[in-house]
Amino acid sequence: MKKTISAVICAVMLLSMIAVCVPAAGTGFYKTAELLELKEHIEDDAGMNEFATVQGACTDGTYAYFAIQGNSTSILKYNMKNWKLADKGEKLSFLGHANDMTYNPKRKWILVANNGPDYNVLTAIDPRTFKKVSTIKLKINVYSVAYNPDRDIYVVGISGSYKFAILNSDFKVIKTYKGKDTGYTRQGCDCDKNYIYFPQSGGDNVVAVYNYSGQYVDMLSIGHKHEVENLFHVGSSFYTTLHYYGNSVQRIGMSKGTQISFTVNYDPDGSFGTMKPTSVHYGESIPLRENGFWKTGYFFGGWRARRSSDGKYLGFRKFSDVSEWLDKKDVYEYDMYADRDLVAETVKFGSVTMSPFWIRETYDVRFDPGDSDDGWMPWATVGYYKDYEIPENGFEKAGYIFVGYTAYRDYDDKYYGYRKGSPEAQWLEKDDMIKEYEFKPGEQFNAMTYDGTVYLTPVFRFAYTFSDDNTTLEEYIGFDQVAKIPNPSGNLTTIASGAFKENYTCTEIQVPDTVEKLESGAITDCGALKKIVFKHFPSQYAIDSVEKCDSPAVTLERDGQTFLLGFAEDNVDANVIRLNAKALRAAMTADKLNR
Repeated sequence: MKKTISAVICAVMLLSMIAVCVPAAGTGFYKTAELLELKEHIEDDAGMNEFATVQGACTDGTYAYFAIQGNSTSILKYNMKNWKLADKGEKLSFLGHANDMTYNPKRKWILVANNGPDYNVLTAIDPRTFKKVSTIKLKINVYSVAYNPDRDIYVVGISGSYKFAILNSDFKVIKTYKGKDTGYTRQGCDCDKNYIYFPQSGGDNVVAVYNYSGQYVDMLSIGHKHEVENLFHVGSSFYTTLHYYGNSVQRIGMSKGTQISFTVNYDPDGSFGTMKPTSVHYGESIPLRENGFWKTGYFFGGWRARRSSDGKYLGFRKFSDVSEWLDKKDVYEYDMYADRDLVAETVKFGSVTMSPFWIRETYDVRFDPGDSDDGWMPWATVGYYKDYEIPENGFEKAGYIFVGYTAYRDYDDKYYGYRKGSPEAQWLEKDDMIKEYEFKPGEQFNAMTYDGTVYLTPVFRFAYTFSDDNTTLEEYIGFDQVAKIPNPSGNLTTIASGAFKENYTCTEIQVPDTVEKLESGAITDCGALKKIVFKHFPSQYAIDSVEKCDSPAVTLERDGQTFLLGFAEDNVDANVIRLNAKALRAAMTADKLNR
């Protein structure tokens, strides 16, 4: 093995950290480095001598790419399954120093931070041919670059400082952050869905971690004395390049005793009691402590999670069924942990705080009359998770029929109904709902609100169906004892056949004075009907317009007087109704009744 110190590629398998990771000060990924040789003398693959130095590195998930410099710059491409050389690009002078690289799967290119002589240049190359695809000139000088496919953005380290910037997909600066002066030498950078990583060196090797709000999160030690050059990852496994003896590809292993641990804190959030924190080794399923807080009149309903690194809560955005870490204002619903739920992969860095979610033991159900004319219904007190049966309606609205109740809860100002494209009813904000759910008498529900009151409001529908031009009454389906036929536009002229059919609650029908026609069978099989009242007797009154109705009285009301025109009697043989023609003629010819 060659004994000259030069560049080596050393694969560092870091811990998968979807959970909260809180390394104690001075500790890091590893206490000891277990070096496992994968490939030695990679400078030979580059056709260079032992003084060659590895610079940038990245991966597309299958292959690892390394920029190595000697008398020229080359790119080596290795299959990560066996670390065998798959391909290489030689004498790529247009890449400059090639200090850092990243892979963009959307454009399928490798982007290289030249970092000298053109410090403001990023060069895109095709990983299949190593040919230049594009040259991007920035308005800032950069020494490192990383791409986040989840956000479609780039992170760049700004030359000569600890500053870094976020670029959009068109390489325009979105925002610049100051960064923390760690005193270490700046090298490359990497990023994943939630965090940005800057490997740094100087007597020790560390990784400075930031979130996408630019906040410094933590510093992790790699635990190796040789100079770190870069950092990239595949899934939860991170790799780094180290300036090390032998030019061999190596992996830094890790034993169980060196796992990173994180802390779960418990906040009573206005309730009573105390609870000790829970310490969790990342990747090990540790249960949350059983709830030890209490609140009079309430019982525990779960844990809301808030991470310390940026103060965000675990929850759902509006119209999303995937939980994520969100600012409180963006949380539509919280994604909660149950009591003694297992935690292993919650957040990466800093502590996580669990706050109890309280459910009131009972809640009120109140009945809002809405736009009804009359009626009253008693309130009810319901135990949470206890079945409550919707009672019969006690409200009335003339000319309308009751069809059900809509529900509203004041706890979070939501209504029970349907969202567009969803067949399931749920609690929604008013603007998100296309239709309210209608509860029927006898229907049961439980657990309708965590706190406060549920209001049930009766829904009434118009009992009369008119033609499009409002000239014809086509159907009446109400239950009023006195059916006062409305005249929506003043143009009602006809009562259609079957308009009043098989109605067993109506005792009186009042007909507007604009009606000139009762069709055959307009009023039929209405067993409770006692009286039909006209303001003006129709000029087209079919002889069988009223049938099977047990002889209701037919009257004419004009100028405050009532004239009995006769009784609608069924003729058994002819099955038609006949009126007192003599009385009708007398009434219609009276002077005071002339129109």
